Amino acid sequence: MLRKRIMILLTAAAVSAALALTGGCSVKKTAGQQTESQTEDKNDRSAEIFSMGTVFSARVIGQDAQSILEEADDAIYKADDLISYRKEDSLTADFNSQHKADVSPISDLMQQTLDISKKSKGAFDPTVLPLTQVWQFDRMQEEDFDVSSMKVPDQASIDQALEHVDYKKLDFDNKTGLLSTSDPDQKLELGAVGKGFAIDQAMSVIREKKAKGALISAGSSIGLMGVKEDGSSFTVALRDPRGDEGDYIGLFHTTDCTISTSGDYERYFEYKGKRYHHILDPHTGYPSDSGLMQVTILCSSGSLGDALSTACFALGLDEGMKLAKEYNVLAIFVDNDRHIWYNNTGLSDIFEFTGKDSGYTLSEYNK
Repeated sequence: MLRKRIMILLTAAAVSAALALTGGCSVKKTAGQQTESQTEDKNDRSAEIFSMGTVFSARVIGQDAQSILEEADDAIYKADDLISYRKEDSLTADFNSQHKADVSPISDLMQQTLDISKKSKGAFDPTVLPLTQVWQFDRMQEEDFDVSSMKVPDQASIDQALEHVDYKKLDFDNKTGLLSTSDPDQKLELGAVGKGFAIDQAMSVIREKKAKGALISAGSSIGLMGVKEDGSSFTVALRDPRGDEGDYIGLFHTTDCTISTSGDYERYFEYKGKRYHHILDPHTGYPSDSGLMQVTILCSSGSLGDALSTACFALGLDEGMKLAKEYNVLAIFVDNDRHIWYNNTGLSDIFEFTGKDSGYTLSEYNK
C-alpha cells in the first residue's frame, strides 16, 4: 500500500497561519511554508499525510514532538486499514464480502454507530453505501472522476438500493465482536465516522506520550488538545457554507475537544440547475432536504461528533437539536435562511461570531 507523506513542516511559524482551520474544508495553505531545510523547532512539529481520501494536517507541541507526530501518523493509517471498505483486508471489506465479520478491534465504534442510528431513527445509517454508489458520491474522491458526468439516478435504481439500506438488519454481538446481516447485498461503510475515528486514535497516542498540545485536522473533522507553545488555546474557523473556501462566519477559541462539521457544500454536483449534495436521507434515497446548510458538533470524541453532525443535519433543526441534547454535546446549526442556532450558552464563551456582514444572524435555540 502506498502511503504518502506530503510534507513535513518543522516550525511553529510554518503553521501559524494555518491554525485558523475551516470546519468542512481543507486546511488553508499560505505561501512561504517552511520545510526541513529551514530553521527547526524540535518542540513544535507539523506534517500533512494523505489517508481516507483526504489530507490530515497534524501538529504536535512538546518534547519529542517529531517521534510523537510519527506515531500519531501511524495511528491514522492503522485506523484507515481497519475501517476502509476499499481495502481488501479491512474489517468492513470482510463484512461486505462475507456478510459477517469479527469487528472486535472496533467494537466501541460499532456500538456507538448503531446507537446513533437507533436514536436518530435511521437518519444516520452505516449501511448507506449502496445508495452512495448509485449516486456516485463514493467516486468523487477519485482523481480521474469527472464530476460533470454526475446526474440524478433513476427512481428504480434508488428504490433498489434502498432495499439494502437498513441498520436494523445488522446483528452485532458486543461480547464476541461478531457483526452479521440477514441481507447478503447489504454493505457497511464507516466513512461518515472514519476521520473522527482516526483523529481519536491519533489523539490517544498524543495524550499517552504527554505532549503539551496538538491539533489534527481532516477537513470537516478537527481534534484539539492542550495548548500552543505560548500557552494560548487554538483557533478554529467555522466555514461560511455559502462563501468561498477561505470565508468563515465564526471562530472557536478552545481546546481539548473535537469539532465535526457536516455541510451541503462538502461534496455536491449540480444537475439541471439544482444542487445535489452527498448527505443522503436513508429514508427517501435523495440528498437530505432538512432546511439546513451546516451542522457543527463539539464534543470529546471525533467519531461521535462525525456521526452526530451527519445525523443532526439529516434530521433538521428541531429533531437534530433534540438528538444533540440527548448526547449532551455542543451544537451549532446553520439553516437555509442564514440563521445560526447554538444550543448552549457556554458556546458564547468560546465562539466569536463574525458572520453579520455576510447576512447571518446568531441566536440561542430555546425550544
